[in-house]
Amino acid sequence: MKHSTNSLKSNLIASTISFILILALIALVPAIKQDSQVYPPFIDILEEFWRNISDFSRISAFLLTITRVVITLVASLLTALVLSLLYYYNKITYAFFKPFLVIAKSAPIAAISVYLFITVGGKFGPYVIAYLVTMPVMVEAFINAIDQVPEGIKNELAITNNTKFYKFTRIYLPLISKSILSSLLQTIGLGFKVMIMGEYICQTKKSIGVLIYNSFSFLEMDVLISVIISVVIIVVIWELFIKKIEKKYI
Repeated sequence: MKHSTNSLKSNLIASTISFILILALIALVPAIKQDSQVYPPFIDILEEFWRNISDFSRISAFLLTITRVVITLVASLLTALVLSLLYYYNKITYAFFKPFLVIAKSAPIAAISVYLFITVGGKFGPYVIAYLVTMPVMVEAFINAIDQVPEGIKNELAITNNTKFYKFTRIYLPLISKSILSSLLQTIGLGFKVMIMGEYICQTKKSIGVLIYNSFSFLEMDVLISVIISVVIIVVIWELFIKKIEKKYI
């Protein structure tokens, strides 16, 4: 227990030092480069960061993007659960869906974004883009978790009279719950990145993607950097929340 506490403190100290070095780098580069437009002063970045959490239009942009990410992750999670259930009933179903998953996982995101922007517009395009990236990750994680269930448990379940749906929901889901949360952790940051890129390409109104597009168009690098910092903080808080759930219930 003492060793675990010391290790936690050491990790915290190391992370704090790293964070301070990053802040120092952000503050020092503008002084060295002497180009306030491309390398904005640290105080300007802090001012824009404050606007991110105080200005209503920016707050709404962040909240709407977060909402889109949550909706996409929930849709991906439900799809992964359904496909996992079908896989448990008959493994050939995964072979049927695998080509779709490979296409979704392998196709260039930028090309898909442009195509979806043309076909479905900027309102729904980012949802589909993020879904096509996060869903295959979750499905593969769930399928692998099911395959790794010990053979002894599988053999014992095979001789019971309960339905497969009962076995999946009452036995398999608790067994793979750690994999479910781990896949959520993997896809949170990924979902944010892809959603923002989709919003950027599709020019989705009231979104982080549009904030980034406007900052690039007007060379407002202080806005751009403040948005990056804000997104990183959101993802870190979200991941800590998921890890807390994992630690408490699993």
